[in-house]
Amino acid sequence: MHVRAGFRAVLRQPALALGEIAWRWAFGAAAWILAILAVRRILAQVDITQVEMLIARHSDLFLIADACARILIQVLQQLARECLVLVPAIAMLWIAAATLGRAVTLHALAPEGHAARWSALTTLHCLRALFTLATLIAWFGSLFLAGLAMPARNPATAAIMGVLLAALVGFFWSVVNWFLALAPIWIVRDGQTAWKSISDSLGLYRRSPGPYAGIAVWFGLFRGLAFVGMFVAALLGAQASPAAAIALWVVIALIYFAVADSLYIARLAAFVALDESGQPSAISSQPAPRWFCEGARPE
Repeated sequence: MHVRAGFRAVLRQPALALGEIAWRWAFGAAAWILAILAVRRILAQVDITQVEMLIARHSDLFLIADACARILIQVLQQLARECLVLVPAIAMLWIAAATLGRAVTLHALAPEGHAARWSALTTLHCLRALFTLATLIAWFGSLFLAGLAMPARNPATAAIMGVLLAALVGFFWSVVNWFLALAPIWIVRDGQTAWKSISDSLGLYRRSPGPYAGIAVWFGLFRGLAFVGMFVAALLGAQASPAAAIALWVVIALIYFAVADSLYIARLAAFVALDESGQPSAISSQPAPRWFCEGARPE
């Protein structure tokens, strides 16, 4: 029922999906431009000698890896400088885009809600950005610590332990980020603070675990099917010429991202419907009649 309500909300207001696509793609395009500019500045610092070019054309993988390591050493300092600027810039860009985009889409879903609490929305998205950055550091740290903890003579065990630790960190991030992603509902609709909205997001799961899981499973299935369709289409597109295949892959990827973003806003609408269905009705919230409170019966 709530899944259908989510799709109906998007079908009644196609601007919802277009708005979700617009802010996500605007952020993605800006982030890619910043990343490409950073890569160009890094490559400008690379000095590749004729010997390294000859090694790169050599069939010996160990020599190729050695040449790549030498090039990487050259750019490490510039890479660190670029990351110190690029990562905060992309994070700030995402905070601004997500705050504005989520306020607009949720106001369309719940037009009777309160005025947007920009400070609460900004605080929440700052928490999400900081949590994601901390998770990335923990992810790389888990791989590094697994390599230090395991003996060098058993690299396979170290690799398995690193992958398991990284998967555990990723799972923890996905669970926490899930509840943080739904928290803006209560900020925009009910005017809650950032911390209270996180509590309400957890409360929705505690009140309705079955329907909650149903929404998550159904939309996860829909997105999985969309990904499989994209993968199959990409394999079919690979049969074309190289230039045509690349063009087809770009188009297929854009179509997939558009479908995924539309499913995301439909899922958000389904959770809004689930929360509203659990709210007390106007009739049940009215005070009880006086005769009932006094224990008497009406004549």
